[in-house]
Amino acid sequence: MMVLLNTQDWHVSQKVQIGIGTAVGILLLIGQPVWGASEDNMLFHFTEPSHFAEWDINNDTVMGGISQSQIKLNKQQALLFSGQVSLENNGGFASTESTFTHQITDASSLTLTAKGDGKTYQIRLKTPSLSYGEAYVANFRTDADTLTQHSFTPADFTVSFRGRAVTNAPTLNFEDIDRIGFLVAQKQQGPFTIELHSIQFDQ
Repeated sequence: MMVLLNTQDWHVSQKVQIGIGTAVGILLLIGQPVWGASEDNMLFHFTEPSHFAEWDINNDTVMGGISQSQIKLNKQQALLFSGQVSLENNGGFASTESTFTHQITDASSLTLTAKGDGKTYQIRLKTPSLSYGEAYVANFRTDADTLTQHSFTPADFTVSFRGRAVTNAPTLNFEDIDRIGFLVAQKQQGPFTIELHSIQFDQ
């Protein structure tokens, strides 16, 4: 028996088949309430307090919109980010963000594991070298009710400020990240749900 793990996003266009033993291992890993990260395998879980602090919500209400969102821990020990995006009052986005204080060394790629709803989301990274409100951003497309992995290198990210591209920004180094967040991208109106499982850095 084979389980299909879809890794399709803006940067990766391949589907990886994994054996049932590996799939069971992934599910067992997801089901654990406490995790550690080693220097050789920098794997961090979004629900682990020692990996991420409290998650903040930042919706278009700061600009007069009426979109709503919330964060909670679900039965799969994943961070469930869900809500309703509205385009009224020039709105159209919902986002969440948390502090990341771990030391990453010589990382050249990161892999996000998540289960989405078929919508496009944005991963947002911040470093002390950016100005207030700026972020390194990359979009990824999810498959409904499917656990997917999305791989990125620093070159996949662009710098954005309130949806506008920023030129002459510092080059992204994963070692400098101090905040990680997610945003419902491209003014996708209606309900949304994404399970955020983990992020892994590799050399």
